[in-house]
Amino acid sequence: MNRDRANGRAGAPRFRTEPGFTLIELMVSVGIFAAVSLAAFSVLSSSQRTAVMNDQTVGLQRNIRLAMDLVARDLRMTGYGNPTAGALAGCTNHLNPTNSSSGSDSISMMTIDQPVGTLASTYASGNLITVTGLSSDVATDLAAGKTVLITLEGIFTSTVTAANNGTGVLTLGTAIKSPQTIPSGAQVIRLSCVTYTVSGANGVVPGSSPSVTFTPYQLLRNTTSSANNAVPIVDGIESLQLAYAVDEDKDGKIDDKNASGAVDCGDFLPNNMASPATNSACNVTGGVSTIPTSVNATPTSVRQVRVTVVGRAIPPAAANTANNTWNDSAFKSSSAVAAEDLSIASTVGIRRRALSRIVSLRDAYTQ
Repeated sequence: MNRDRANGRAGAPRFRTEPGFTLIELMVSVGIFAAVSLAAFSVLSSSQRTAVMNDQTVGLQRNIRLAMDLVARDLRMTGYGNPTAGALAGCTNHLNPTNSSSGSDSISMMTIDQPVGTLASTYASGNLITVTGLSSDVATDLAAGKTVLITLEGIFTSTVTAANNGTGVLTLGTAIKSPQTIPSGAQVIRLSCVTYTVSGANGVVPGSSPSVTFTPYQLLRNTTSSANNAVPIVDGIESLQLAYAVDEDKDGKIDDKNASGAVDCGDFLPNNMASPATNSACNVTGGVSTIPTSVNATPTSVRQVRVTVVGRAIPPAAANTANNTWNDSAFKSSSAVAAEDLSIASTVGIRRRALSRIVSLRDAYTQ
């Protein structure tokens, strides 16, 4: 008997079966892995898009809040110190609104600029005051031919005709009248004509000549009489809308302009709204279509201003260049905004937010 057969072995050598995957099993595994990877990538991609959108929205809301705070601060102090009409170049009156029914409104106002020092001693007579810590800007601006208007804590207001930084002495254009007295330590505050405008899609500053171009959709602040000197302070602001609650009859109450029997939303007057029911802010009818002339008077008849700031998101990939649409293809929701007498239609890819606030004028004088 063959020895191999005796030992139970076949005449031909046997192959051992090694563990492993068949081609079908490998293909199934690759397919499952690809599906899982694709799902994970989709989740990550979606999360990234959401994070970018959230960042844009947060930035947009931050911008409109900042713009609102700046405009509201200056509006609130309109007429502080009760300066006379025409006392500051660029502002004929305390409040000088320029409204537009097809775009952003603008406004110029006599308001607080900044403190320039404090009274070194009690001021009771004469045209000279000594100011501790006198700002060098006063003498510099006087030398440049600019009007410098100051108020002593809103009690006494006068132009400045000369300044001596070495001694801190200011020469005033108007002497204080007895028995008026301003105590030492009182703040000496400079007043300015402050103008707020918004650059359009082309980046041009409204009223500038020759045209001055900035980044599109910026809130601009100007403390000079030339629109060419506007300074951009907040990005991503598409429109500024203003409406005014007035006291024309000077009875100390806001006038019921829409004859509703009560002071309400419809009593705030934009420049071109015959029916405030078309305003998203109001659910009342009636009203007037033009701003009363008393708004542009000294003192103004305005007691409150409703400010609406419309912001537009700035996609990271969008270049801040003139006529750029700032379109974000990932944004699909509506971007329509109705603010006072302005209606902005929805545009695919444009993200907008609007913020409204009612601001009371601090120094609302009556005569």
